[in-house]
Amino acid sequence: MQSDDNREEQRVLLWSIAVTVVDAAIGITVGLLINSGAIVFDGVYSVVDAVMTAMALGVSALLARGSTRHFQFGFWHLEPMLVLLNSVALSLSCGYAFLGALNDLFSTGRQVSFGPGALYALGAGLLALAAAVLVGREGRRLGSELIAVDARNWLVSGLLSVSLGIGFLMAGVMRGTRYDHLVPYLDPTVLAALSLAMLPLPLAASWRAAKDVFLVAPGDLDEEVRLLARDIQQRYGFQDFSSYVSKTGRARFVDLTFLAPPGFGPHPVGFFDAIRDEIAASLEAAPPSHWLNIEFTSDPRWL
Repeated sequence: MQSDDNREEQRVLLWSIAVTVVDAAIGITVGLLINSGAIVFDGVYSVVDAVMTAMALGVSALLARGSTRHFQFGFWHLEPMLVLLNSVALSLSCGYAFLGALNDLFSTGRQVSFGPGALYALGAGLLALAAAVLVGREGRRLGSELIAVDARNWLVSGLLSVSLGIGFLMAGVMRGTRYDHLVPYLDPTVLAALSLAMLPLPLAASWRAAKDVFLVAPGDLDEEVRLLARDIQQRYGFQDFSSYVSKTGRARFVDLTFLAPPGFGPHPVGFFDAIRDEIAASLEAAPPSHWLNIEFTSDPRWL
């Protein structure tokens, strides 16, 4: 059964898809009409964003299902995989746009109707930045990485459009001056600069998502768990412990094993349950997004 947070997450993603599709259609149409590769790229970027957001909506629905017979640890692994796919697609889009801009720069440039382009770009940019603020606020409230990724995409799209608008305004100022011969090269120059400036954002997101996909232990969680386990060891008299942590999307996996010294027991089951409760409370580990496995043994081979 879906939680209220899942329903809210899907509502935000649906709203974002609808606005993105309209924005992409208008952007591509305007870009083609005024012959602006930069605005067409902005529209294509929005199309990619809409497709990825639709996939995020599907992942959100799967996360709400929890575990199944075939996916007994849930669908958490799909979240970083989607972020990775999203980031790679946007990185490729930036690379393609940069190569296209270079082609225009080394040919005859591109004649663009800069006045309408400036009006569209500034309007679309302000809309995207407003969406980034609203979606980002919802993402933080719901603790949703899927919404956070969408908010970053809106932010990038907004910065892209505003920068285009500023560049087009500069072109209007250059018309009829001694720099008029440079105007055809302004659109591909802006596109090349923006595609390069945007590239680090999806690349950084790709790196973070790849670490989740390959289950690289997050340093902050590993340190937190080890400090907590060492405190438990000293206070309860355990001989040693081992800890293993991983993160995939919003899910956290923690495995702790404590080694009891000779003559440690016997203790009632409630004694060990109390230790588990203490660890869970300290880590704020609550299902279904946290998997906490705590074991006790007197055999060092199980560490």
